[in-house]
Amino acid sequence: MSTPETIQRARRHLLVAYGLVNALVFALSRPAAVRRDLHGLIGVVFLVAALRGVSRDDDDTERYGIRLEGLIPGHQGDPRSLPRAVIEAIPSAIRELGVAALVAAVVLPVYSLAWPLINQPIGPRHLPFAHDPVATLLGEVVAVALTEELFFRGYVQTRIADALGLADFTRTRKPPFADAARVLVLTSALFALTHVIAEPGIGRAAVFFPSLLFGALRIWRGGIGAAVALHAIFNVFERYLEGR
Repeated sequence: MSTPETIQRARRHLLVAYGLVNALVFALSRPAAVRRDLHGLIGVVFLVAALRGVSRDDDDTERYGIRLEGLIPGHQGDPRSLPRAVIEAIPSAIRELGVAALVAAVVLPVYSLAWPLINQPIGPRHLPFAHDPVATLLGEVVAVALTEELFFRGYVQTRIADALGLADFTRTRKPPFADAARVLVLTSALFALTHVIAEPGIGRAAVFFPSLLFGALRIWRGGIGAAVALHAIFNVFERYLEGR
């Protein structure tokens, strides 16, 4: 149940966490900063901020949608060894990947038509996996998609719901449409703002729209698994559109 105190605490924690994250993103992405493995460095910022924020609250990784079949157990714990937890999470990972692939099959053709309206390719288009498929896959899934989803769809989206007094929002996969719309729009606005801070330009603000999908998947699936997969698919496809 939400109280004025819990709502104020959620707002305060969210503002502090988001502000600190963006200050670090700004510093790391400036031309004078050390630019080696920039996405990896920013990914570490998102990862630490998400896990620290969740543990600072109630460490309920299931409520935040980041439990990932026990890979991030939180206060509930998990008696299994990490290798066993990973193996037993594979069926769920396959299901979430399938959901993401189906959504991508519907959305990406439309996205490819809208993309040129506010973006320009920087080179000839080619398959992003052509030169180093393993590094590309790990980079897009782990360093970018997973860490961003942990922070934005896990921590930020949950904390926005808390800050709006929507105590039961994260406990159901079918929240009222008006509540879902408010949470998704606010989360996506913050997501887009961070991308603009990292790389100024109207094209970066366009991530607002796929972010709505990532957030909707987080609600529908009860966790960030499918959102991580869809995010990675979008990133690889955008690299193809950009020609990089």
